[in-house]
Amino acid sequence: MQIASAPLPIDPLHDIDLEYGRFNGTTALDLSKAFDNFKNHTPSGHLCVFFHGGLISEADGLSTANKLIKGYTDTGAYPFFFIWKSDLITTVEGILEPYRNNPGFVNAANYAVNTVALKIAAALDTDRSLKGRRPPTKIRKAAPMTLKELASVTKLYDKAWAKRAGAQIACSSSDLDQFAQWLVAAEKSVPGKRRLFSPKRLRGPQNPLARIIQRLNSGHDHGLYTTVVEEIFIAAGLAEHLGPPIWGEMKQFIDDSFSNDANAGGTAFLNHLCDAWDKNPQLRVILIGHSAGAIYVQRFIEALDARLPASSTLRVEVIMLAAAITFGRMNAGLSILRKRVSGLRVFGLDNKTEGSYWEVPLIYNKSLLYLVSSLCEDDPNADKPLVGMQRYWKGTAPYTDPDIRAVAEFVQTTRTVWSPTKPDANPGYQSQAKRHGSIPEDKETNRSICFALQNGF
Repeated sequence: MQIASAPLPIDPLHDIDLEYGRFNGTTALDLSKAFDNFKNHTPSGHLCVFFHGGLISEADGLSTANKLIKGYTDTGAYPFFFIWKSDLITTVEGILEPYRNNPGFVNAANYAVNTVALKIAAALDTDRSLKGRRPPTKIRKAAPMTLKELASVTKLYDKAWAKRAGAQIACSSSDLDQFAQWLVAAEKSVPGKRRLFSPKRLRGPQNPLARIIQRLNSGHDHGLYTTVVEEIFIAAGLAEHLGPPIWGEMKQFIDDSFSNDANAGGTAFLNHLCDAWDKNPQLRVILIGHSAGAIYVQRFIEALDARLPASSTLRVEVIMLAAAITFGRMNAGLSILRKRVSGLRVFGLDNKTEGSYWEVPLIYNKSLLYLVSSLCEDDPNADKPLVGMQRYWKGTAPYTDPDIRAVAEFVQTTRTVWSPTKPDANPGYQSQAKRHGSIPEDKETNRSICFALQNGF
């Protein structure tokens, strides 16, 4: 029998352990001692601060810190790690996993895929790969396919639709009514409290078939299978459970850490950092944010700017890893970033890799950022543009709004790194990460971060 390893202890000289933005496993006194240790043992005057993502638990955050600290220290930097008890993935998996084998959900996904696949085939009647084809027998058979089988079968339609050259899927009001009626009728024998769909969620523009087709026609889809699953979740009210109550609360933890509370960890850290800068204006500071940690980095810089005099020229350097910050949120603070950021590098998975694995096994077949974009962030198209996703950097419709253009102009493509990179990528621009959660610990990515810590941007 495998014995679970004991959780790693908190290192109060490097870890800032918070809950709800306030000191938890460490104290304000611990932080004061940590800065004393930094001043006494780091003659280079160089510190870095790592903010883990909203994906992980406290134990995983401490494990990541333990794996990264030596490499960061070897560059001459003194590392701090914000451990902020978010653990989004456990919550998300707990909400989504029961639907994997839920007959109502699986049947609805099969019916939606079958319906839309027929319409794609009709819209692309000149496409040789779909010429004369109806959805494969596997989709149309009486016994529904598993979600894994559905995801596999729809790949053919995704490839064909990607080459559509302006084709649009047609859908009549009677099609929408029939789809809504089928969803309601399929659950008649299910007790009311256990039903997935309320008729009011299926009317008008909320009709999931209408939304699926609108997203496919406008370019806001995430692939046929994924879009169907997302829209069924939305129709079942899941986005309301994942959005403000979970994702929104996680963002509130970040804001609360910069409050005026005496135990607010972010505010306490800024106080010590500014004192250190007063004593050494040449102090070099690098902020590293993974996933939702990128939101933490932005909030940190905004709080720093509010604390410094307007005449101050102090600046930080920033590394973002698979940033789960929206273009809109980043653009809202762009004037501050321009003023306070001297060096920047943005890492993420390339578009193919982002959609190549199941973040929630056998139900959600793309990365966490896809899930955040569709179900956690509020967006009418369930396709909120995130800085850490390559798909939003194309510079073509539908991703040409002012927020995207402004952020892209600030970041510049020369400061982005999409994994996996080519073997001959320059030092500091290398990554072989294959999953969202593994980016900070990926050997090549970590080597690139350490290169930037030691040699600059």
